[in-house]
Amino acid sequence: MPSRFPRTFDQTGIPFHEDGQAVIKERIFLDPANPKILHDEITTIDNALTRPWTVKRSYRRDTRPQPIWSEYICTEDNHHVRIGDENYMVGSDGLLMPVRKGQRPPDLRYFK
Repeated sequence: MPSRFPRTFDQTGIPFHEDGQAVIKERIFLDPANPKILHDEITTIDNALTRPWTVKRSYRRDTRPQPIWSEYICTEDNHHVRIGDENYMVGSDGLLMPVRKGQRPPDLRYFK
């Protein structure tokens, strides 16, 4: 069953496959050589990809009694536009473009 809204991998805006069969595996573990390092491996298996995609992040543990945890992920530059039931992207030229092979361009008669 297709998802009701577009899902993207990250701030690049690459969409997941519309079949909704994505599998996301996450492994969080301490570094065996240094217990102050925490590793996070996220693997995405999706039919929109040619092979599994893995992202690895490492974090240094703060040993203070009340540490401040912060992570900065900027997603403000998402170029997805939803019109009706269709998902489009805003190209570098500022125009809407289809995201799927064979997808018709949007009908812009009702936009000024």
